[in-house]
Amino acid sequence: METPGLKVLLIEPDKNQNVFFSEILMDLGFRVITAKNVDSAIQKLLCHSPRLIICQKELNDDSGFLLFSMLRNNLSDHQTPFILLLNVFDKKDLSLGVEMGIDSFLFPPFEREKMAHILQNQLEKSNLGKANTFKQFKLFFEATPFGIFFCRNEKIVETNRLFNELVRLGNSSKLNTLITDIFDFGTDSSNEFKLLRCLNGITKYSSFRDIPLQSDTTARFNLFLNFVENDGASIKIAGLLISANDIYEQQFDLGNFKPLMEYHDKMKTSENKPSGNNDFFTNREIQVLKLSAEGAPIKQIAGQLGISLRTVEKHRSNIFRKTNSGNIIEAVNYAQKKHLLEMN
Repeated sequence: METPGLKVLLIEPDKNQNVFFSEILMDLGFRVITAKNVDSAIQKLLCHSPRLIICQKELNDDSGFLLFSMLRNNLSDHQTPFILLLNVFDKKDLSLGVEMGIDSFLFPPFEREKMAHILQNQLEKSNLGKANTFKQFKLFFEATPFGIFFCRNEKIVETNRLFNELVRLGNSSKLNTLITDIFDFGTDSSNEFKLLRCLNGITKYSSFRDIPLQSDTTARFNLFLNFVENDGASIKIAGLLISANDIYEQQFDLGNFKPLMEYHDKMKTSENKPSGNNDFFTNREIQVLKLSAEGAPIKQIAGQLGISLRTVEKHRSNIFRKTNSGNIIEAVNYAQKKHLLEMN
């Protein structure tokens, strides 16, 4: 079994069991990260992004089932297998786990070869899922009746075949050309300002009508740009191109473009959390986020900040809304990617 340094998160509160499973996993070539409870598991998951999670069913006052339900969306987005450890074979536990969507189970006797086989199968399924998802996107990318392109900052870095045909770029799908070197936005000063806002991530969606090519002003297009992400080093923009005279232009609705770009964001970057309506956090919300990133439960956060449990819940609710997150894990992931936890 070849697992050169792949990270696995082992969640096991029992010290002896922790050592036992860690030794087997290290012998199989994994880099083992350990946690003893739900809070520390969440913290380790956020910090290390493991390829596999192995979790004991009994976690002191919590359970592996509870942790899986908390992590379900995050694990699905990242194709991270979740394997539940059962100290006793129990059909009810298996039935519940299968119904919840847990990927696999380990139960006595805990043998090296058995564990290796289960882990290998889960890694292969995860890799296949990632490959198939990307393959589906690539097929759609090339088959769609629209020209599609992706920008990093102001430069077009990837295109599909139809885009190249429409703007007469040849067959190359990998470019490094300024968008303004291909399209002439200067025919209308309002377009230049709108493009500037989009390229700087100020507006989420922008549409441009009747934009000519720099190389041929008789060839005109309608463009739809979508701000994907600002990762701190660059701004990512996705774009869709339709000839102004195209039959599809009569049928096209910008609302149909949004799911496509969100799908691309998920498939290409695995960072599919768009900005909420308000990216500004109060100082108190930053404090709550920082403590949550450290794995602190709500009661501990309330105690450290000297506020009530209800107030902590209110701050968390505001954080979820501002980040379009379903739980604190997604919210902390968002804040870390935006470097918000570095704020004072």
